[in-house]
Amino acid sequence: MTKFETIKKLVTVPQAAERYGLNVTYGNMCLCPFYGEKTPSMKLYEKNYHCFGCGAHGDVIALAANLFEIPMLEAAKRINADFSLRLDMEKPISSREITLIQRKKQEAEDFAKWESNAWLTLAEYFSELCHWRTGFAPKSETEEPDERFLESLQKRDYIEHLCNVFISGTKEERIALREEVERIEQRMQEYRRSLITCVEGQIRKAE
Repeated sequence: MTKFETIKKLVTVPQAAERYGLNVTYGNMCLCPFYGEKTPSMKLYEKNYHCFGCGAHGDVIALAANLFEIPMLEAAKRINADFSLRLDMEKPISSREITLIQRKKQEAEDFAKWESNAWLTLAEYFSELCHWRTGFAPKSETEEPDERFLESLQKRDYIEHLCNVFISGTKEERIALREEVERIEQRMQEYRRSLITCVEGQIRKAE
């Protein structure tokens, strides 16, 4: 497999288009960068692009070459650098190296997805805790405290600390929070189920 083939296998046209500043809209359509237009007419497929306006067509390397007005080899080198593929453009690549690159690329994508979901989980829980602290606070000294209010007293500062670690900590520190994030996600799932049960109960009463 040539370096060009390897690059085209590892980097999709939509990924390159987004990386190089094209505004990709619904259905992987975008304004063609090769002629002036007001309505998106370029379709981005996984392995190639095609403009239904001017007829421009090509693969991911051709896209970079045309965007930056550089030779195909230079475009391949730019994609290699911009997507951190770490291909040695001066020597052939083995199937083992391709497998290793693909595995690392998949691991990076999987971690980015987990990282995004983990942050949403922490932020959602912290937001709920803040709401519970004020929304379910006892109205008097004799009123029995709501469980959610008590949970906010116990957990809010701790979850705020985890949020700060997630924002400013290292990758290793974020990875170390994986089990804690999973427990929080389970807690939020339980809370969502309780809300659904409550709503269903209110509907049955109304009927």
